[in-house]
This record gives sequence, C-alpha cells and structure tokens, in this order.
Amino acid sequence: MAADETTPLIGDGAPKDAKATKAAKTIFGPANRILLAGFLMAFTLGVTQVPIIYVFRLMECDVFYSHNPPFEGSGDRCHRREINAGTATQVSILSMTTSFSGIINLFICGYFIKVWGPRWAFVSQTALLGVRVSTQVLGVTVGGRSGEIIFQACQCIGMIGGPRGYQLVLNTAVSEVVAAKDRTAVFGRLQGSIMLGTAFGFLLGGILGDIYGIRRPFEAAFFLYVASTIYGALFMPNKTADDAKDQKQGSRGISGFFAPLKVIVPHRYRLESGNVIKNYGLIFLALGLFLGVFATGYAPILLQMYATSKFNFGTTENGYLMFGISLIRGLFLLFMFPNIITVGRNWFNRAATSEDASTNTHEGRVPTNPEDFAAAEGGEVPQEPELVPDADEEDSGTGFDLFFVRWSLVIDSLVTFFAGFSSSGWQVYMAGFVLPFASGSAPAAKGVMTEMCPPKQRTDAISAITLVESMATLLTQGLFGLIFAAFSEAGQPRLTFFCNAAFAVVGFVVLFLARLPPTNSKRIDAEDSDTETETPSLLEQTASEEERE
Repeated sequence: MAADETTPLIGDGAPKDAKATKAAKTIFGPANRILLAGFLMAFTLGVTQVPIIYVFRLMECDVFYSHNPPFEGSGDRCHRREINAGTATQVSILSMTTSFSGIINLFICGYFIKVWGPRWAFVSQTALLGVRVSTQVLGVTVGGRSGEIIFQACQCIGMIGGPRGYQLVLNTAVSEVVAAKDRTAVFGRLQGSIMLGTAFGFLLGGILGDIYGIRRPFEAAFFLYVASTIYGALFMPNKTADDAKDQKQGSRGISGFFAPLKVIVPHRYRLESGNVIKNYGLIFLALGLFLGVFATGYAPILLQMYATSKFNFGTTENGYLMFGISLIRGLFLLFMFPNIITVGRNWFNRAATSEDASTNTHEGRVPTNPEDFAAAEGGEVPQEPELVPDADEEDSGTGFDLFFVRWSLVIDSLVTFFAGFSSSGWQVYMAGFVLPFASGSAPAAKGVMTEMCPPKQRTDAISAITLVESMATLLTQGLFGLIFAAFSEAGQPRLTFFCNAAFAVVGFVVLFLARLPPTNSKRIDAEDSDTETETPSLLEQTASEEERE
C-alpha cells in the first residue's frame, strides 16, 4: 500500500519479537518446520545406528574365516572371542572417526551458514549424509575387509556434511525465527524432537534388519535422506537479505572460519557508572557445560554396560532401555522443559522486580546519561517520554536458564550416584526412567550464551556450545570406557557411577563461577574497546566544563 499522511512513521507498532512469536506458534510455522526437520534427520540417522554394529560383526566374521578353517557344528559361527575383539576395534575406530569428523564439521558447516544461510546449509548436510550412507550400502554388499575399509574411509565425508552440522543448522535457524524470550524453550523442544526421532529410528532399524536383511536399513536411510533434502529445500526457513548480508560481512577470511573459538573469551562491559569490567561468564559456562556433558553423556552407555555385566542384559533388554531413555528424554524436552523455563523465568522476573523496587531509589543517584541532567530554563523543548519495551518482549529471565543448568547437573549426579547401588534389573530400568528428567542443561546453556553474545555472533555462539558438547562426548567415551574396564577388573564396576557423579558435581561448582553481565551494562567489542575505555564519562566532561567556567 502507498504511504500517505496518516501512515505511522514507525510501522504498525508490533515489535519484531512479537511478530516472530506469532509466526513461530502457527501449526506449520517456521519453528515447527524446523522441529520436524530435526525429527526426520534424527530418525534417519537412528535407522542405521543399531545395524552398524551387527554389520561390523558380520564383516569381521567373514575376515576371520577367510584365513581359518570353516565353522563346523551348531550355534552362531560368529560367536568367538577373536571376532568380538575385532568388532570392538572396528567400532571404536568408527566412533573416533565420527567424533573427529563431527568437530571439523562444526567449523565447516558454521561457515556454510554464514555464506549460504540455514536453508542451503541444511541441504548440503542432508545431501552429503545421503552420499555417505550410499557408500555404506556398498560396504555392506562387498563385505569382509574391503567392506570395512569402505565404511571407515567414507566416514570422513562427515567432515563436510554430518550429524553435528545439521544440528548446528537447526539450532541456528530456530534462534532466528523465534522471539528472544522463547529461544531457550524452543532449543529444548528441538532437542526433544531429535531424541524422539532417534528413539523411533533405533526401533525401526532393528525391525528392518531382522525381517528384511541387514542391508535394508541402509537402503531405507538413503531414501529418507533424499526426502529430508527435498523437505529442507522446500520448507526450511532462510534469513532475510539484510541478515545474510551481515553474516557474509562477518564471515570473510580465515577469521570467520574460526570465529566460534573467539566467542568463549572474556568480554568487557561498561556499567551505568561508566566503569569498565571484564566478565568471565562465557568461559566458566563453557567449562561447566563441558564437565556436565562429560559426566552425563556416558550415563546411558554406562547403564547398558553395567546391566550387561551384572544382570546379564542382552540385546533386547538394552534395546528397550535405550529406547525408553530416548523416548522419555524427548517427551520431557518437548512438553515439560518449555513450561519449566516459562514458569521459572516468571518467578525470576518477579523476584528481580520486587528487589529493584525495594532497593532502587532516585535520591542521591549520580547522573551518567544526558537525559538525567535537568534542562536549563527555556533552553530545551520538552520531549516525549522514551518508550520502554515490555518486559515479556525481552529475554529478561536468562538468569533462570543459568540456574537450571546448574541444578540439572545436581539432579543428574544424584540419580547417577544412586544407580550405583542397583541390585536388580528393574532398578536399572528405574534409573533409566528418572535420568532423562535431568536433561535440558545443553539447551539452557545455548539460551544463556546466545543472550550474552550480540546477534551477529549468534551462529558462532551456538557453534561454540556444540563444539564443547562434541569434545566432551569424544573424551567421555574414551576415558570412562577405560575407567569402567579398570573397575570391572577389580570386581567393582559400580564405582564408575560414583566417579561419574563426582564429575557432575565438579561441573556444578564451576558453573557457580559463571556470572551474567550486570544489569544495564553494555558490552564493549574488541575493535572499539580502546576508544571506549579512553573516552571520559559524561559526568567527568560536565565537571571539567564547570571548572573552566
């Protein structure tokens, strides 16, 4: 419509976050489309996760009998100590390759997001994952040592397109389409969608492998990747032209590639009084989350290994255990976590409002801003009052997010500690049922970090958090595997639970050192920090002018 003299100069008055919230809450709005994309991708990845271990066992079995006498007798011909050891070695190599590729993939995919935007970055990840699973179909068909080499070599495709990359794209995309106050809750819902997809993918992959043969899950995953790629190209939201331009300007050169590493550093903030302080909150937040993921990330695997060695759990029992953990965690993050964040933030906001009302007074306050000084008589035209944004339109409850990250680790450490006293199989299932209710620390940490960084660094902040999670997951798989083996040889595998809980407590203590920037403070970027610190405050300028007069 053409503008006329009745057209408001500031638009329709609807805040940007309010529009984003309204759009995100529609049935097939941008946020829900992203959640569905997360479910589809996790479901597709889960279809092949269970069969991969069995495939390596079959290929290692073929390798063994290629230079040994053929099997004679009844029973499973692959049930031999040499074959089990070879399978464990191949799976360990695959896990390390996947984890290392995932870390590299975070940097590459983060660069893709800045250059192409979330939509085409997502398409690149799904398409390359489809290429990788097609090579796995070839490896299953070939079998033997050649099949293992194909699996291991082509796993490096994950450096350019992999699971960590698509999760980074989805977290970045959802942070752009929802209001700031809803960001943490939607991070949790996205993680819940991924967990639900993983749970049902595990279930379908096992069924397809048992009924139609071990190659069928990989073939089904290939067509699911094709469908996910088409879905992403058609329905994934993309950034506006202005946002894309800003991202490209900040992503030039090698500095843009390694920008996530620059996020987790101390930053300077200018207080209302004019003083400049340095805040270390991002460092302690990242370190605390690292220790938390390091402790909690191994808990589901630990439950399986302990139940297998202590209570003779088989594939079926462990399958039910893992499906239950993933399902409960997904449902918790989808439905309970957003409500917890909303209620908790309202509680924090009310507490902060009442504290400010009881402590803040205007008497004796030193003016530091131009509008705080009284105007000379006849020297200034009265101005309209400044519009103060509505409290619920801002992400003013970030303090509760940090509170939630801390105490979720405490709950997780308690559950893990008491799981070490399990004396029967049903108690392991009970621990697996309660453990997911301590989830949500990673989505809450994403919410805190994205609010502590400027909007132009939001992608880098999410990349940094995901990088911390990936490195913690990689380390916990290796170190706690050795710890469990050592305690098992000593006849006390339950001690691993207590060691696990101790790391969670350390993470909780470190997180208490993380502090949010002071209220009403302004972050000083590195490029203009010298200018900011050298510029005298308005109060000093006024005092010097009075002295000269």
